[in-house]
Amino acid sequence: MARTYLIGGNWKCNGTVQSVKDLCALLNKVEITSDKLEVVVAPPALHIDLAKSLLQKKIAVSAQNVSLTGLGAYTGELAAEQLIDFGLEWTI
Repeated sequence: MARTYLIGGNWKCNGTVQSVKDLCALLNKVEITSDKLEVVVAPPALHIDLAKSLLQKKIAVSAQNVSLTGLGAYTGELAAEQLIDFGLEWTI
């Protein structure tokens, strides 16, 4: 069984709309040709949708955080159900 390698980038609490656009444009110039490589980026929650819409499909988008409590009246949390519904397969 072949090993799959992972390249991940956590953007932490960095990025404006313009800087996310610029970084996505730069990442889209990278040609990912190996099936043994997964590339995942984790922008701040505010920029997940923008990054998903701009990045090539070979670059996955991850959440930086997921709540342990699930759906409910929890201010500022991201429930796993919401992330799955949004099409994310990764979280840090």
